[in-house]
Parts: sequence; C-alpha cells; structure tokens
Amino acid sequence: MSTRSSGLFSRLVWLLVGTICLVLLVGLFALRLTANGEAVNYSGRVLAMQVAAADTLVAEGRSDSDLAAIGVSHRATPPPASDPTLPLLRHVIADLQTRLPGRSVMVSGRHEPVLWVSAATPANGWLGIPFIDLRMPLVRSTVLTVGLSTLLVLLIAAAYARSLTNPLKRLADAAPTVVAGTPPPELPSGAVRELVELNAALAMAAADVRRNARERDVMLAAISHDLRTPLARLRLGLELASTSIDASLREGMVADIEALDALSAQFIAFVRDGSEEASGTVDIGGLLRDLVALNDASGNRWQVQAPLQSAVQGKPLALRRALDNLIRNAMHHGEPPFQATLRDIHGELRCSIADTGPGVPESQLSRLGEPFVRGNEARSDAVGSGLGLASTRRIATQHGGRLVLRNLPLGGFEATLVLPLRASAT
Repeated sequence: MSTRSSGLFSRLVWLLVGTICLVLLVGLFALRLTANGEAVNYSGRVLAMQVAAADTLVAEGRSDSDLAAIGVSHRATPPPASDPTLPLLRHVIADLQTRLPGRSVMVSGRHEPVLWVSAATPANGWLGIPFIDLRMPLVRSTVLTVGLSTLLVLLIAAAYARSLTNPLKRLADAAPTVVAGTPPPELPSGAVRELVELNAALAMAAADVRRNARERDVMLAAISHDLRTPLARLRLGLELASTSIDASLREGMVADIEALDALSAQFIAFVRDGSEEASGTVDIGGLLRDLVALNDASGNRWQVQAPLQSAVQGKPLALRRALDNLIRNAMHHGEPPFQATLRDIHGELRCSIADTGPGVPESQLSRLGEPFVRGNEARSDAVGSGLGLASTRRIATQHGGRLVLRNLPLGGFEATLVLPLRASAT
C-alpha cells in the first residue's frame, strides 16, 4: 500500500520542530538540575539580608511594627518546630546556618512554613520570616524566555523553509507547460544554486521541444504546399482528358484529388497556429452565428444559443479557425440536429458544439485532440487527418483556455472551447 509523500517544506518544518523540541527537553532537564541550586542560593541571600535588617532594628530597640514592615515577626519563643518536607526548604536551612554561624534555625508549619532564626546576641528571642518558594518565578521566567525564543526560531525557520520550497512549487506548477515547450518561470534572485541549475536545464529542454516542433511544422507545411502543385496539375489533366476517361472513374479520381488537397490544407492550417497574429477584441457570439450560417446550407439543422455580444481578447483568425473546425467536425462525423451554445460560467466563456451522432469510442476519447488521432480509426472512407481538433486545442492553449471533449449521456458528442474572459492571448 502506497503512502502519500510529504513535501519538502513540511519535512523541513518537522525537522526543525523535532530539533527545537529536543533542545527544549535538554534545556528543561538542565534547568531542573540547576534550578534548585540557584533557588537555594538566592533564597539564602534574601533571607540573610532580612535577618541582618531585623537584627539592626532589634538592636536599635524598634517596635514589632517596624519589624513587620520588612516581613519579620519577633517572639520570645518560637512555635513548635516541624520537620521540613520540601527538599528545597532543608537546603535553605542548611544554607542559612552557613551564612549565620552560631545561630539556630528552625521551621514551623507545613503548608505555609515560617523560618525562625535566633536573635543575635545580646538580643533575645526569635525572628520569624515566612518562607517563599522562589523556584517558581525563576522557572516561569526561564520557560517564558525559552518559549518565546522557540517561537521566534520557528517563525524564522518557517520563512527560510518557504524560501526554499517556493521555487520548487513554481517549477512543479509550470512542469506541464514546460513539457509542451513553454519556458519555465523566472526564479527569485535568492534561489539556491541547485534550483537555478535545474531551471536552466528545463529552459534548454523546453527550447529543444520548441525547436523540434517548429522543424516538424515547417517540414509538414513544406510537404503539404509542394503536394498541392502536382494535385492541381492532375486535376487539370483530368479536366482536359474528360472525354477519354470513364465518367465514374473520373469522378473517383477527382474525389481522391480533392481529399488529398483537403488534407494538405489541414496540414498547412495546423502549422499556421496563429502564434504570429496580433491580438484584439473578438466577439465570439457574432463569430459563432456567422460560421453556423456559412456551414448550414439548409438553414434548419443548427440551433444556436448565444448572447448578442460575448467579447474576449484573442487572435481573431485563430479563434475563427478553431470554431470552424469544431462546427465542421460535428457536421462531418455527427448527425443533425446540431447545437451551438455559448455561456459565461465563473469567468470563463464556454462555446459548446454538440451533435446527436454515435459519439466516440471511450477507448479513444482520452487521445482525441492529439495530432493524427481520429475519433473512428475503423472508417477508412473518412477524409481527415485528426488535425482539426488538435489545431483547436493548440489555439485554446495559446489563449489560456482548453478544449473539453466528451460523449453526451443521452447520445451524441460535445466539444467545448473554454476561453478565459480576462486573459489575453499569448
């Protein structure tokens, strides 16, 4: 069972997240090892300073209210002592005994412990100082600092990872058009060297595709053009020798010559894809009605549904040839009644040409529209090269659109030329 591959960006992000989490775990472990020592040292210093201040106030004979102002209480005897439950508290008592040699230190209470230190000689009594666990502020500040630092690192890392994957995304999006010969997009100036080299290799490959396609088109046009001259001579010879050739044989030869001439015209039309034609505003609705009127001699086999005006930016002659190909293809291979529909759907102009014929075999539908592929290869009498739909598809691609071919559910075939309303032809 195959699994879906993750993108480079997500892999980089997960790698960075894993690295930062590992660093956090190590940092928290180190904090756990060192926090107690820092808290004991800090607590011992603070408590020793409070005791020194209280000693001064007692020696001066100050009242208990003055001692209470600095958080210290004075009693002749301390409350009953209790064993300290917190390891930190035991360490703080030992630290105070080191800082205050010769003085007794004890603790009372469990939930709110109070440290009691014997007063300095010659004073009597005990000084009580509520014990405050100073670890949590230290831990919270450390965790907050580490958290904000981690967030900043993640944002910087995500931005850096995106700068690496954006050029790859551009190349991936442009891959289908690059295969067809379109140059790849320009990469950002800061793209990595490997992607720049890949982009240059794709540009060379696209240039080779364009050159080979152009050479093929030029050869096809040359052969088709040169073929029309002897065909014209043969036609003229048949006209001059009309009396000496059997009428049925002559009609068959004329039909063959006209078929070959039509094929040559299709080859030349395929090569002349309109890439050199200037763009302008084209009224597709009016163009569709004109072409239907020219091709529908009887005047009752076509149904046209099109708005009065449907303008797009494009190459007028190329679009006229594309629509004419679809109309002729429907009349040649389909059956009446025919229908031409023009609709504006989600910012796209869709021109559909439908017939009620047998349609196209499903096995050939996916390849229909490729050069020299016909909808019914078994028909040996069918005059056509398969270049009509291929030429229409090429023109649609030039205009930023596409050609959609399908068999209708109730029978028949439909070819739809889809054009963007705001995109200009290339």
